Amino acid sequence: MIYLKWLALALIDVLLLLTVPIAAPVVAAIYRAQPHGLPSYTWGWLWGTYDNPPQGDEGYVKKRAPFPGLITGWQGYANRVMWMIRNPVYGFARWTSLNYSADQVQHVIGQDGISDKEAIPGWYFVRLHSLKSGKCVGFEFYGVFPYSKTRDLRIRLGWKILTSKFRERGFAPIVNTVNPFDGYGNS
Repeated sequence: MIYLKWLALALIDVLLLLTVPIAAPVVAAIYRAQPHGLPSYTWGWLWGTYDNPPQGDEGYVKKRAPFPGLITGWQGYANRVMWMIRNPVYGFARWTSLNYSADQVQHVIGQDGISDKEAIPGWYFVRLHSLKSGKCVGFEFYGVFPYSKTRDLRIRLGWKILTSKFRERGFAPIVNTVNPFDGYGNS
């Protein structure tokens, strides 16, 4: 049943992606820059990011924004729009997340520790079970498949269960990523 639930949510996620070009300019006009480092953020509803302010994380603001270092004026507005395009419907991922509970157990097959950023290829599949009900309450498939020295196919489907953030933050956001042109390693 959890697989059908994820599929329905994934389809809604894809449909919401179509709204980003319209929603991002509107939401960016409503919200202004906020301080970095707050425990959580509640701006932008389905289009906002729960872990960073409207202008983006500090690395984005300093290095990767179209107008680095600017958070006000029309350049700050453009940076906010691009932040939402870079992180589309992030709020929806939080809204549809799985809550962490100490009565859950993870069953993992494959390799832990794989990473596209660290150039560690492989895959794993995790099923999350509730000890109380015995039911599968979530899953995650993550695969990093390099095809050159600088590119890989990265697939991550389900919920981000096998991360330290699941326990630390108390939730695992939904994820629907299939990227055939992902950067591999520090390239």
